[in-house]
Amino acid sequence: MGKFSSAQWNKIHQRLDVNEQHYGLPIRSSGSFVFASFNIRKFGALKKGNKVKRSAGSWKLLVRFCERCDLIAIQEVGDDLTSVMHLVAELGPKYEFLASGITGGSPGSGGNIERLVYVYRTDRLHPTGMSGNISYERSDILNTLYNDQDALLSDFEARIEELKRWQEKVEKWEQAVGVWKATGFTPSGKKTRPDKPSKPSFSVSLFLQFIRTPYAVSFKTIVAGNAKPYGFIAVNAHLLYGGNDKRWKGERLRELKALVDWLVIRGQKIKNLREENIILFGDLNLDFEKIQVKRESITAYLKTLNETRLKKAAKVNIPFIDAHPGRAEVFRTNARRNQTFDQIAFLAGDKRLPPPHQNDNAGEITDRFDFGMFDFVQLFLDAVPVATKSNGMPKYDLFEFDVSDHMPIWIRLQKPASKQKEFRWR
Repeated sequence: MGKFSSAQWNKIHQRLDVNEQHYGLPIRSSGSFVFASFNIRKFGALKKGNKVKRSAGSWKLLVRFCERCDLIAIQEVGDDLTSVMHLVAELGPKYEFLASGITGGSPGSGGNIERLVYVYRTDRLHPTGMSGNISYERSDILNTLYNDQDALLSDFEARIEELKRWQEKVEKWEQAVGVWKATGFTPSGKKTRPDKPSKPSFSVSLFLQFIRTPYAVSFKTIVAGNAKPYGFIAVNAHLLYGGNDKRWKGERLRELKALVDWLVIRGQKIKNLREENIILFGDLNLDFEKIQVKRESITAYLKTLNETRLKKAAKVNIPFIDAHPGRAEVFRTNARRNQTFDQIAFLAGDKRLPPPHQNDNAGEITDRFDFGMFDFVQLFLDAVPVATKSNGMPKYDLFEFDVSDHMPIWIRLQKPASKQKEFRWR
């Protein structure tokens, strides 16, 4: 696994200096707020031994983006919070962080344990007392198991057969390792020790619970005078990822719909919440590669939410399922630039937040509603030609662990003012 050299990082930052906006780095302004979502890959321990794991150039880039934001919802944070603490220290005394408990695993059995984190600027917004995880109640899970027991039984039968095939592979692997130890060669003539077959993951055809429980915290913006601040519950989510297997894609979509349903139901009772808006941030792992199939079906479902809601419910806007004005298609947020995994969405009780039809006007007026993505992959390709493969694709190993395999996305909201104009929600 390689990294950019110090000289290459200098070229990258010099290129960014010339035109920050060209690559989507948001401008900091006293007249607006910037909220962001960023899956920073394996953002856990700061050091391995005595050596800092990420390069100095990478840290400079991470800080350079985050210092433009008033709130950053970070996914894929490890159990070890030293990288988060280092980021906050580099950002300066105006920044603090809040972290969830561990999710995606358990202390005893392991798993891909993660935390969900908010880094926020304390002179721009502050927590307002509500914090917790989003999950489904035990009786809901039991009812699902009872009502769909035939489907679950089929899943278990398939699991038994899958584990039998895996065990057969393990036995062959053990024999191959024995031959390798005795002769220095595997049965197929290779000198390297055979890799143990990975135990297959267990997927079911039902939604039972989130693989990682989303983390919700209430915030309120800080404003001067008699202007009404924005109050919102931030929901930070990292949904299921499962590669190209159809079972995992199906489970991922069920998890997405379960999260949306949860938020929509709570949005129907928005007055009971700590704040009158919900803003969802996260890596939702939406499969948008087959844009004419998957994206259209998912966006059709999401865009119908306002038509099927109670009249007094919070209204839904998901800007990143639309192309930004002037762009031919939606932002591709993964490093390979073929998916729109990452999303920010509003469930708004406050009519000062933008409705869906305002997405077509995003960025037209300074310090008004806008949304964007920091395209550091294009920055790398432009600044360091060695980062490009012969087929024109990036060399991911130069940055996917040193920076991330996701690019950060952000939204901008006008700073509240007295007698602020409300949008007309259709």
